[in-house]
Amino acid sequence: MASNKTLEKLKDVMSDGGKSVEDLFNEIDTDGDGTINGPELYKGIKSIVGEALTPDQISSIIKSLDTDGDNRIDVMELRNALS
Repeated sequence: MASNKTLEKLKDVMSDGGKSVEDLFNEIDTDGDGTINGPELYKGIKSIVGEALTPDQISSIIKSLDTDGDNRIDVMELRNALS
């Protein structure tokens, strides 16, 4: 599944770059509203991992990480996914 492979790559970027989940989150949350939406996730994965995912793949990643059902990823949801 694309989302698992992509999450593994995000973990690698974190460990290789000495970044925390918060660092990664802040890099992806470009509007600074404390949540990551679909367009931010797409751009973040493209710039950090170098992969352009389809809207369906982005949607499935958000659905798999979004535990509170708001269609956005907050820092706790990202931490849970990457830990």
